[in-house]
Amino acid sequence: MPAERSLLTRFLAYVALYVLGAEFAVVFISSPEQVTLIWPSAGVAYAVLLHHGIRWWPVIPTGILLTHLIVSPAPLPFIPFSLASNTIGTVVAVSLVLRIGGPETVRLRVQSGLLMLAGALVNSAISALIGVSGMVMAGMASANEYAIAVGKWMAGDVFGIVAVAPFLLMTLRAIERRALTEDKLAYPALGERVAWALATVTCGVLIIEASRASPGFAIGLGFLPLTLLLWSALRFEPIFTAGATTLLALTVVTLIGLGVGGFQAPANLLESFILLSLLTLMGVIPQMVAAANYRMQAGAAELLRRARTDRLTGLPNRLAFEEGLDEVLSSRPDIASGGALAYVDLDQFKIVNDTASHAAGDEAICQLASLMRAGLPEDVLLAHLGADEFGLLWPTADASRAEREARELRQQIADFRFAYADHVFALTASVGLVPFPARRSTPAEVLALADTSCYTAKELGGNRVITPTSDTRALLERTNAMGWVVRINDALEHDRFVLHGQRIQPFAGGGMPTFEILLRLTDGDEEVLPGRFIPAAERFQLAARIDRHVVQRTLEWLESDPNARLARVNINLSASTLADEDFALFLRQRLRVSSIDPARICFEVTETSAVRDLEHARQFIAQCKAMGVRFALDDFGTGFCSFGYLRQLDVDALKIDGSFVRELDRDPLSQAIVRSIVEIGRVLGRQVVAECVEDVRTGRLLQEMGVDAVQGWAYHRPEPLRVLLAAAA
Repeated sequence: MPAERSLLTRFLAYVALYVLGAEFAVVFISSPEQVTLIWPSAGVAYAVLLHHGIRWWPVIPTGILLTHLIVSPAPLPFIPFSLASNTIGTVVAVSLVLRIGGPETVRLRVQSGLLMLAGALVNSAISALIGVSGMVMAGMASANEYAIAVGKWMAGDVFGIVAVAPFLLMTLRAIERRALTEDKLAYPALGERVAWALATVTCGVLIIEASRASPGFAIGLGFLPLTLLLWSALRFEPIFTAGATTLLALTVVTLIGLGVGGFQAPANLLESFILLSLLTLMGVIPQMVAAANYRMQAGAAELLRRARTDRLTGLPNRLAFEEGLDEVLSSRPDIASGGALAYVDLDQFKIVNDTASHAAGDEAICQLASLMRAGLPEDVLLAHLGADEFGLLWPTADASRAEREARELRQQIADFRFAYADHVFALTASVGLVPFPARRSTPAEVLALADTSCYTAKELGGNRVITPTSDTRALLERTNAMGWVVRINDALEHDRFVLHGQRIQPFAGGGMPTFEILLRLTDGDEEVLPGRFIPAAERFQLAARIDRHVVQRTLEWLESDPNARLARVNINLSASTLADEDFALFLRQRLRVSSIDPARICFEVTETSAVRDLEHARQFIAQCKAMGVRFALDDFGTGFCSFGYLRQLDVDALKIDGSFVRELDRDPLSQAIVRSIVEIGRVLGRQVVAECVEDVRTGRLLQEMGVDAVQGWAYHRPEPLRVLLAAAA
């Protein structure tokens, strides 16, 4: 019942608007046989049917009957033609427009505007032919005046549709969606609108005063209204321009009807055609410009929205997140409180992709995004930063609230179960939470701290929330490690690694001198030892790049320095290189173009890295030894649980870990381990080398135990290669 009452109210409102338009049109004509200069009712009917559909056609005959009863009485024989002309013309035209353009016709587009203009021409032509035929048959016009009357009728209908239909259609759509435009776009503030209104009033007064002096002045100033409408089209909402066009049309018709100054009614069809064509163009052009400008702005806004939106989850993406963070931080005073940032990184998410496919991974991310968004307050910005990472931004929340909500979110993720096909996954997340510092800070600083906190949480086992104060030591270690990443990359890029050598002294004497290649990083005037940067390199997968760099530079030395022709070198390889399937290819290609005998190169790999993936290490050693390269097992004894793997690793030497050597003269257990290693080496036919020998007394003890060679400060301190080779010569 309420719905039916609403429809009836709307129907009566449209009928009243139709009659009101007719009242305005006929107020300036003296008799029914005259054709009005504008027929706004045609625009009302056209807009109503376009918006609601053809089923609303009864608005037109109802409005026509009331018009002839109340506003403009007409001979009885003419009324059926009047009903038919207005109804049939509008129904046919709107049907064609909707059939060609479909439901999208009513959306604000230039193509839709052109199609609606074509429909207006069809509407006015059908209406004019039927209506003027009725006028002739009713004796309201002679047959000789048929063409002139048809022309005036058509012009009045087209002008009425152009002037009224767009504004009414936009108004109906705005009421329906409760917004002036389809998309939320930025438009000028009230000040510019007031300026436009004042300029419009001034322009109107100027034209009226000029027309009183001479009609020529009024014609000469005709560009002013068009200029103002174009200003509106380029700066304001399209509905604003459509309303201004309607206002202009009604104002001009009123001035002509009242005969103000130079505004006089056209005397013949040609004058009517020229005047109405000019007014129609003044209405059409600004509205087309407004539509084009709106579409351009809407398109740009849509591109920006897509650029700032994650396609997988529909959440804001990294760009939007960083922009939001920058906006929040830039608006904060120097000393402020509140606000926080969090990085959320799913733990071991690769398992989902590898086990159930990447499609399953995408679905899991989407479900988690929905879960997280539903569990967070509206004022928290949640963004998908890429892969399995999310970002959270609390613009003003205090630290306790942010930490509470971050921990609740972590728990929600831990409680979530993702089912896909035959698999069910329990997921967890590591969260790095950073309350904003009181001092003014940059987005880069806050993001780096959040990223560090998140990865610290992950390295501590995952499924936890870490803040800069909850585990400062681990966080500082992670921050320092990330700083080393930058310095290592810079050193590789600018060749700031320096190679040193330390002699490996055999007790038997003779043979080629052998040196272990040791790495240093030059950082300004400081020479940094490997212990400070190698852990960071291994953590962030840079160790393999460093190994290649060392191999390349070592071979370049041996090839270019004649003092190195009798030297052998030991080069350390990391666990990352053992797992690098391309290293063997790199080495083979490099040795192929080198003049160095591969037997002069010995790669040292640690016992723990070799045993970690024994089969892979075995294959790697076999590939390299096939090229003629030798191998030594470094830090031997630290994985002292079984020597069975030694049968599978074709190494040439065993290097006793320095921890046993340093305690050798006072620790019976270290002595027993060293003797065992020497015995194993003798049984397997491997050379045994002791490193970290810091005094000659320990060296003599090792010699007595049967160790083949020693290395340490007691025999040689590491030197840069240029000095080392010069001394060797």
